[in-house]
Amino acid sequence: MEIKTLIIDDEDSVQSILTAFLHRYVSEHGMQSHIESMSDPIQSLFELTTRGHEYQLVLLDVRIPKLSGDEIYSSIEQVNPDILDRIMFVTGYPEDLYERFPDKKLNVLQKPFRYNTFAEKLDGLIKPL
Repeated sequence: MEIKTLIIDDEDSVQSILTAFLHRYVSEHGMQSHIESMSDPIQSLFELTTRGHEYQLVLLDVRIPKLSGDEIYSSIEQVNPDILDRIMFVTGYPEDLYERFPDKKLNVLQKPFRYNTFAEKLDGLIKPL
């Protein structure tokens, strides 16, 4: 099984950590990965609205300049709602999400995080074949 993932974060260091953790996770589970990383939220929104269905996992930062992760999520909710359950927010500020989406069950990985927490969250998101 290949896990196609889109990482949306404006910090290169966070993209690198998420990529390394994802490689470790798929290796431990006998899977393959294809990872795309983007730092431009507008380009990322375009990618999700046009090809979002191709991704099994989207790791989305919340506080991104120009267009926040929760704004991206709200836009996807309107144009491509089938992929919402594949989105995991990666944030140091989960309260931003809970205030904005009080009635939604969101997948949230709170920064800072360790590999074990990351892996547990992915276990709940990635559906085995």
